[in-house]
Order: sequence, then C-alpha cells, then structure tokens
Amino acid sequence: MKWEKLKPPEPDDPMCCCECDVFQHGCYCDCEDLDEAFNRWLRDKAPKSGCHSFLLGALIDNLEISLVPALVLLPLLMRVAALHYLLGIMILTALPGLVLRLYYATHKRKRRSLFFLTLALDSLAYMYYLFITEIVPRGDVSRTQLCTVTAGMIFTIVSLVRTKSGPGFVSTTREEDIKGSPHLTGSVQSEATSNFSVSRPSGKWSRCPVCKIARPPRAGHCRTCGACVQRLDHHCVWINSCVGQGNHRSFLLTLCVFLLTSLYGITLVLHSLCPQQYLVSALFYCPGVYTLSSSALCFTCAWYSVIVTGGLLYLLVAQVVNISFNVTEREAQLALRNKTGQSRLWGLATGTYSRGFYQNWVDFLTMADASSGGKWYLIGFASNGQWFVQRRASMKMGTAMLNPTADGDLDISYASLKSDGTCWRLNNLAKKTDLPGKFTYTSWGNDNDMRIVDVKYDQYALTHTIRTDRDHPTIVNKLYGRGVDLSPDLLEKFRQFSLETGILAENIAFLPKNGECTAA
Repeated sequence: MKWEKLKPPEPDDPMCCCECDVFQHGCYCDCEDLDEAFNRWLRDKAPKSGCHSFLLGALIDNLEISLVPALVLLPLLMRVAALHYLLGIMILTALPGLVLRLYYATHKRKRRSLFFLTLALDSLAYMYYLFITEIVPRGDVSRTQLCTVTAGMIFTIVSLVRTKSGPGFVSTTREEDIKGSPHLTGSVQSEATSNFSVSRPSGKWSRCPVCKIARPPRAGHCRTCGACVQRLDHHCVWINSCVGQGNHRSFLLTLCVFLLTSLYGITLVLHSLCPQQYLVSALFYCPGVYTLSSSALCFTCAWYSVIVTGGLLYLLVAQVVNISFNVTEREAQLALRNKTGQSRLWGLATGTYSRGFYQNWVDFLTMADASSGGKWYLIGFASNGQWFVQRRASMKMGTAMLNPTADGDLDISYASLKSDGTCWRLNNLAKKTDLPGKFTYTSWGNDNDMRIVDVKYDQYALTHTIRTDRDHPTIVNKLYGRGVDLSPDLLEKFRQFSLETGILAENIAFLPKNGECTAA
C-alpha cells in the first residue's frame, strides 16, 4: 500500500500524524516515514541513525535534566578551547552545530524547554564574569566603559524580563463556557451568545480549531504554548515564550540592547588583548595571546561572543525587514508555503497589511496591548443592587487599570474623580478559576463571581458579576471602553443584555464623562 505524501502541517491545523510520537522511534511529518516507524516498532527493530536517533531523542526528552550539566559544560568547553587554537577552532565550530541541532529537534517536537534560555543567560553571565575578573584588572578599561557594559547587562536583563511578561494570549470566553454558566440561563444565554458574541466579519476574525475560541485578525495558535496569541510572530525557544503583540516591541528592544552591549564588550576585550591590532584583524591575528591561559580564555570567549552576536544580528535583520513590510514571521512562513508571497532578503517582504515603510513602523510602535491589561473607561453600569439605585445619579465615568499577573490573576485598580477634586479608589485582585474568562474576588466583605462575557481588546469589554451578600445575590454588569465613546450599537446591546439578566431599565446607566484622577 502506497501512502500519499502530506504537506507539512500549518501552525493552526488540527493535530495530524506529524504530531504523533512513536515510542523510541522519533516523530515524523511524512506518512511513509510513519508507516516505516510502525513496522520497525512491530518488528522490534532499532530506528535508523540520524536526526531521529535514540540518543538525541533521549537528550531532548530529558532536556530539563540537562540544565545543570549545561551550566558546567560551557565554562569547561571554553577553557579546553583556550588550550590551543586548533582546539578552539574545533569546539567553536562544533558547539553552534550541536546547539542548532537541538534547537531544530526541540522546535519540531513542539516542546517547551528552559534549556536554551538557561544557556543564553549562562553565556551572558559567564562573559561578564570574565570581563570583570580578567579584562578590568589589566587596567585598559576605564570606569565609564565598565559602567557602560554593566548598564547594558542590566538593561538587557530588565528588557528580557519584560519580554517574558507575556505575548498577549487571546482569552476570549468560549461560547460553550458562556452557555454552561449557572448564572446565564434561558434567554440570557441567547442574548450573550448572539448580541455579545465576538464580532468576526468574514476574512477577519476566525475560530481556532484547537482552542475553540474566536480570535482577531493575525492571531495564531502556538502548539508549543498550547494557546492562541494576538498577532503571533513566532515561538522563540531562546526565551521559552511566544513573541506576539504583547511583547514584540520588548523582544526587539532586547535584541538591540544585547547586540550593542555585546559588540561594545568584544571591542573592549580585543583592544585590551591586542592593542596594536585593528579590531577586525585582531580576531584573526593576535600575537602572544596564547602565551597566558587567562588571555587565551578571554580571546576564545570573544570569538564565542562573535558567533552568538552574528546569529542574533541575523535575527534582528529579519525582524526589521518583516516589521518594515508589516508582516509577521508566521505570516511569512505561511505565505511562502502556500506560494502566495514574494521571497526577498531570505524572507517575505510583502504582505496584505503593508501601509508603507513609515506607517508600518508607526503601527508597530503604537499597536495596542493585546492583553486585557491597560487603561479602560467605565462607560456602562447596570445593577439591581439597592446601593446602586441610591447612588446612580451621582456616579460618573471612571478609569480602570486591568493588569494580568504572572499567575494568570487580574489586578483591578479603579479610580473616579469626585466633585470636590478628590479621587475615590478601589483595588481588587481577581483570582483566576478553571473556567476561562471567570474570576473571583472579595470586595467590601462580599464574594464576587466575575465573568468576562465579551471582549475586543482594542475597543470594549463586557463583564457580568454575581455579588453575594449574606446569601442575597445581586447582579452587576459593566461596559468598559478603550476610549470615552462607544458606538450606539454597543450601548444598545449592553442595555439589552442587562435587561435579559433581570435588571430594570431604570437601573441601566451610561455614565457621564468625567475628569481623570492623577496616578496614585
């Protein structure tokens, strides 16, 4: 029987044979290879040698266990390479090849791993350690130069932490979760799923076949992270995270800062080791550098830094080209695979979203945060609580800061400017639950069950809260906007939704505009 060849899977395709792991026989994206693997498994034969070898598979499967040896091997390999220039050539040639092989194998298996992030941080820390202990004592580095390198190191770490804060996951509540809510029943379910289902015009919004949620244009599903990401660019194993709308700018900043710091550090090291040589020629000819073990080690590490810097420089150039043409790496790969794009400069240089070089960069630098975080204006408020009936006339528009935490909770800070010029503030930490889009928190001694019914991150958000006070539940619906104005259609839909949840028409308010409180 002849199996039909299959194309490589698209990032958003449902799981196919490419995702299947045959025990101890590797993972294959080709049905003929998969058939052959099953035959070997049935016959109890060893797999073919090569990239699917048992040793490499075992190494990848236990990559997290190999973190400690990786921390030890880097300094050890650098010291062995410093013994002789031939050893240096061999190790510095083999090491990048081994790391790249592990990278492609890990990426193919769609595995999350701290190995590459640990290796990157270990390399950064070890290079800085040698700079402080070996180069600075030579007296060729001034205090200003030392402070510049140190500041670059700190700035790189800070920027990396910011990049790791989150790519902007799509967290729209799934329709089946809304329908399953014990608080949204009967006609309310119909209203929530019809009037407040996420708007997805043809060709713009799509439904993820894995997450089963509606997602905005340019969002994509990352199989490694197991979630949809706003404006997904790619999954970067070097930071063990996706690069998306929420952290793309921080990712680009991290690359730039690291490259500038690395180039500056390499320059200082070579000027100290080979003061009589030009910068480029010093890399290839530095007399007497192997006479001392310390200078040989620093010279070897300078070459190691050059190799790493060269790889990251290529990545930066690719990112700049993509941003200049307003196309993501994921879109470039899909377009080249489907033969719908033009390949220039080793990547896709044209895209359907391009608005010109200048405007593309403006859009990239000013794009809205993809997460629910940031500033929101409280525009609509509806409740059947007696306290709201008494205070409705005096309520005005306020601002809310919704900031997701590292644990997936939601830090809510609300502020409203009162008539006397003072500010009324309220802070709550909403804890996530097992149900997507559902949070719980305690405020004024009351238990609150809050659900994000609908959200379009750059426009509006609707929340439905059940507040329990002495076993007496009250309903609170809120309509937030990124700006102080929302369309009449959205306001009317909010009114209809509130009516369907049992709130009287006179208890539905659209708050008047108000001044903003100063930052706390």
